[in-house]
Amino acid sequence: MVRVRVTQILSAARPRRRPRIHWLFLLFLSIIIYTQAFHRAPCKKIAVKYQFQFSECYAPNINQDLYLSEASFVMAHDAATGYLVTKNKKNKGDSYSSNAISDSVEYGDESWELQDDAAAENWEEDHDDAMNYHDYQGSTWDTFSTNLLAVYGKTQVGSVYQQLNDGARALDLRPRIYNNGTVGFHHGSLINIPLTTITLAGLLEDAKQWCNDNPKELVIIFHHELTHEAGYNALSSEVYTEIDDFYVTGDDGVVYDEDENDSQDNDDDQTSYSYFYSGIAKLKGVYREQGVPYYPCEKLSGITVGEAMQLADLSKLGGKGYLLAVDRHDMYGSFCGKANWISDELVTCHSKNDDREGNSQRYQMCTDRKNTGKLSALRDYVLQSSNNDATDDADELGPPADEYYYPFNQIQGFWQVDSTSVKIGVKHAASTLLDDNRRSNVNAEMVQLAYNQQFKKINLFSMDNVALNGNAMFSVLRNGCGQSVIKDDDEYFTCGKNLVMPHMNVSQRLPIFWNIILIVVYSSLFIMVSVMLIQAFGLREHGLQDHRLECNG
Repeated sequence: MVRVRVTQILSAARPRRRPRIHWLFLLFLSIIIYTQAFHRAPCKKIAVKYQFQFSECYAPNINQDLYLSEASFVMAHDAATGYLVTKNKKNKGDSYSSNAISDSVEYGDESWELQDDAAAENWEEDHDDAMNYHDYQGSTWDTFSTNLLAVYGKTQVGSVYQQLNDGARALDLRPRIYNNGTVGFHHGSLINIPLTTITLAGLLEDAKQWCNDNPKELVIIFHHELTHEAGYNALSSEVYTEIDDFYVTGDDGVVYDEDENDSQDNDDDQTSYSYFYSGIAKLKGVYREQGVPYYPCEKLSGITVGEAMQLADLSKLGGKGYLLAVDRHDMYGSFCGKANWISDELVTCHSKNDDREGNSQRYQMCTDRKNTGKLSALRDYVLQSSNNDATDDADELGPPADEYYYPFNQIQGFWQVDSTSVKIGVKHAASTLLDDNRRSNVNAEMVQLAYNQQFKKINLFSMDNVALNGNAMFSVLRNGCGQSVIKDDDEYFTCGKNLVMPHMNVSQRLPIFWNIILIVVYSSLFIMVSVMLIQAFGLREHGLQDHRLECNG
């Protein structure tokens, strides 16, 4: 029997008038959580356990009667960057699902998997069409600058499997198609993620593995900003290809289009075709090969979570769990929701002071604990994304008015990036996006806002570095009143603020630059002490010297 944190629930629940009924309810609640719940595994570390509001890393299953636009999900911002390897190691694979032996790498109280050289060899054997890293990186300077941007632009830690285990249920992906036909990823203008790091096919393998291990959870992949190595012309063309968006397995075990399933009984050879942008057609091919449903936005408009899970059911394709991908199926594979990205109102971690009079510092940084202006500005930004009046204007913050065209609303709970913030962050703060996230404790601040019910409604809450307090945000969102299978019609029902605040980890790690400085300083001290000891032992071996001063005359 699962052990619910009874003492914590009692301390947070409403005043008790019927203790006996209250204890019976808690027993009933324990049974529900045990039989209808997500259980995060592994659940050994104390820091992981206490991010969940129920004991042993349990969280109730999502309420399938909710409309998809009303359900709350944690989104991993630029999820593919988690595969970037930022240390000097011949490591080309980072796939959790590989059978190669993994090295466990510690990050605070969390851990993730990085593959060894054997994984790279297996990865290359399975992806013969992948380009060699140096084939498209160009000169030595390009390689150096790419590696530098990989260090700076990494927004997530670990594979997609680990990110899902850290609380994400939605994945933000930026696909990039290369001339050889392979689909990889990019991170905006910062970096093109090397094919030798991860491809779309490899990422889907990790996502499917997690869904197989957690078959009651729904995972949604969102595309955004599809690009092609050859540029605009390679995306603007259209191809005539088979329609296979809505997958259903027929009685003969063959996968058919759902809309054509009725007509196949009359004509087994009948197949529908239509024009698609070439980039979308390429993505469709990858998803078809991987057995993952891939839909246009309108298919998810106005449906419930339960209906979305039917569309995402991998068992129809021989898998297990619930996973689907979605975009507008336009030339750029655009995002299905309102992004709430306003260029004139972006809140970056690093910026210049507009008014230097009376300011002792030239720059404002989110990592400055004495100046909380940055965090306050981000707090206002995310709250407006949820609480403002509904509008479809892309230049105004707020939820969408047309929920058919915008089935989702994104809240960007992370530090945005522009050219100025990158320059200041690298040159003056010697920091990275992950460093900014850790040192500013922005994830913990976002969790507190959600726990204190400052948002009118949360749909997609996008976060950097879900490895840090991602499960705390997941727990708060899932245990929001009406979000889970536990009904709120009982007097003693515990949801929202009636549950304890999750314990959140605070990272005290220094930026990479200062870690290097400390290593150099301590190494110098070690060398100095070693030299002094060697000299001391040398004098001891030669014995005491008899020095005499002779005076003549």
